[in-house]
Amino acid sequence: MKKRLLATAILVLAVGATACSKKADTETASSAVESTAAETTSTAAETEAEEIEEDYMSGLITKIDGDVLTVKNDEDDTEKNYDISAAELTQEFPFAEGDWVEICYPAETTEDPVPVISLEVLDSVIGQNTDPSEEGTVVDATMNSITIEVDGENYTFSTANAYIVGTNGIQSGKKATVTYIGDLDDDPMGVKVVMEDSYDTPESEKFAFIGEVCQVGEEGENIVLESAEGDFYTFVSDDIDFSEYSEGDILQIEYTGTITAKEVQAVAVTKK
Repeated sequence: MKKRLLATAILVLAVGATACSKKADTETASSAVESTAAETTSTAAETEAEEIEEDYMSGLITKIDGDVLTVKNDEDDTEKNYDISAAELTQEFPFAEGDWVEICYPAETTEDPVPVISLEVLDSVIGQNTDPSEEGTVVDATMNSITIEVDGENYTFSTANAYIVGTNGIQSGKKATVTYIGDLDDDPMGVKVVMEDSYDTPESEKFAFIGEVCQVGEEGENIVLESAEGDFYTFVSDDIDFSEYSEGDILQIEYTGTITAKEVQAVAVTKK
């Protein structure tokens, strides 16, 4: 009887060992297949990446036609067309003729226009002629200043000479975009404040400065306004006769470009 029981036990153990062995073999084979597939996919991706050799050029945009930019090469002054429809773009302002850019593209490509992998605007014409701005939530406002919160930081701007656009003026708790000059961390002067309720209005597209006339050109060709901080800004125009204004007048002058230019191009004048 004992011999029979012993034989039966040995048989059970043998069957169990065989089953475990088959299961282990199956799992090993499955892991090997998965590993091989992963290695194949990885190798294919690496091969594809290695096949695309990159080249770089820098130059000046001379023409813009939708997603195709014509760029003059800085090295040899030759011009080529570059397709940016699938490119990774690094820019702060819209493209403009005269922008200085660096382009990454497939090396030795013969396509026309050249497909662009990535493009970075190194120097923007619009940026050169645009004063900086910040958008944030209004946390405080007085007659001559506004404080906005931007990413957890508070910034206060003087608004004594600012052009303010808002249906109900400046309101705490509302979004606002402040265009300014000076250092953001050192009492910058706000030159324009646009509240969120007026973002899409024609008025929000204008730039204007409000100041006191301290000098008028002898022939009315220019006029100088003084800010509340005692700084002076010279406005010029081929179409506006400034001679009708006098020292001490408070004017709002619409302009183009940046207020920090040596001579600011005026487009309209309103007496306040």
